[in-house]
Amino acid sequence: MKSEVNMKDNSIGKYISIISRQTQAYISREMKKFGITGSEYLFLVNTPDEGVITQQEICNSFEVDPAFATRGVKRLVDKGYLSRKRSQTDKRSFEIALTEEGKLLKPLVQEKLQYWTTVLAGDMTDEEQDAFVNKLIELKNRANEDLQDE
Repeated sequence: MKSEVNMKDNSIGKYISIISRQTQAYISREMKKFGITGSEYLFLVNTPDEGVITQQEICNSFEVDPAFATRGVKRLVDKGYLSRKRSQTDKRSFEIALTEEGKLLKPLVQEKLQYWTTVLAGDMTDEEQDAFVNKLIELKNRANEDLQDE
């Protein structure tokens, strides 16, 4: 019987990449049922239930390119799930809000995301999950620092 981790095959990046692709496949499959894409859901679930968020805040939070955010938000506006308007306080900024349809869809999408988190977490305790997420944040921060050193 093969060991789960071969000592010569312990690349952190490899397993993060595999899990990322598997997650994207799951999200794409599930979001298709709602008529949205695997990238659009990100903007829907991170828009507050009440009030607004700026498009820049979404970009900063998820470290995504502004053009990517603009396209994703526009598609959700076109589908009737989000509204997008210029900020009254900062004319360079756009405020994003959920529409009534978006408010109905968001919990359904969140349920699918929570299911996948449960699949990945398996039998981890809450404390183990917290520790694991904290390690992933450390990895992300180190990767960002290294990329910015270039």
